[in-house]
Amino acid sequence: MADVPRRPWRTLLRVVLSLAALSWVLSRVDLDEARAHLGGLPAWAWLAPTVIYTLNSGLHGARVRVLMAALGSAPPLGAVWGAMLRAAFAGAFLPSGGAELAKVGLLARASGSTEAALASILMARLLELVPWTLLLLWGLLWGIGEHDPVVGLAALVFALGFSAVLLGSVLLAWRGLPPPALLSRLPAPVERLARRTHGALTLLSHAPRALLLSLLLSLPFSLLNCLTAFLVMRAHGLPIGYLDTLAIIPAVDTLISLPVSINGIGVREGLMVGLLAPWGAGEAVAVAVAWTRWTGELGRAALGGILVLVGGAGERRGGS
Repeated sequence: MADVPRRPWRTLLRVVLSLAALSWVLSRVDLDEARAHLGGLPAWAWLAPTVIYTLNSGLHGARVRVLMAALGSAPPLGAVWGAMLRAAFAGAFLPSGGAELAKVGLLARASGSTEAALASILMARLLELVPWTLLLLWGLLWGIGEHDPVVGLAALVFALGFSAVLLGSVLLAWRGLPPPALLSRLPAPVERLARRTHGALTLLSHAPRALLLSLLLSLPFSLLNCLTAFLVMRAHGLPIGYLDTLAIIPAVDTLISLPVSINGIGVREGLMVGLLAPWGAGEAVAVAVAWTRWTGELGRAALGGILVLVGGAGERRGGS
């Protein structure tokens, strides 16, 4: 209970940090020039990010559903896709985020199994570290450290961290360790869920076909994420190649995803200002690129919000 009062303060701190970072960036940017670049974009540049991010939510849903099917608790793909979009709405428009928790709750409701939903989400995120680590290593080989020392250091730290997590997970699965003893210290309902989830994860670790298929589906998921950034940068006239995009965007996204701001506000703009200069992007163009790409996340979240409203209306009609 002592942690409850702290949560608003953590959220407030993230809001303050986001506003401070955004204010610092905008103080260096000609907003009229940024608006001019945004206004001159072709229509497809506004549509493509939302379409690609929405497709990626479907891919993520397919990856999770494959794992849930291995546990005998797979809802229809459309229901899983819808859950991913609703969770995107929660993550984008709630101050403290909560997209992953929303996914677990929505999938648990659709499947009737909280432990299957939780274990599948955890395993999908773990498998996703494989292509993300490979992309970070590509960025290091490409020379992102020379391009931007701070982002290069982040790429190295995350690549090593992700590799350690993957190696540790493989060793744990190989040795078949029992549930940690500390689970017995948890409240009884939480302990029961944790033990059931541990059992589900153990079953998944012995389902190689489901793991392989989920891993293979994570490859286009990562490539499409970078494709969005590539298309947006080309729409703004930057002469950047797709391989260059694969080198810089994964490291940028790891920093944007850190829980130090509200949805990466201020962080994404600052990173783009530094990273895109070698391709001739002034500060206004770099900020415009960051905002254009972000519309994809907002558009996907808006679709999820529509599903929330439609679902809520449907539930009220069904219960009346």
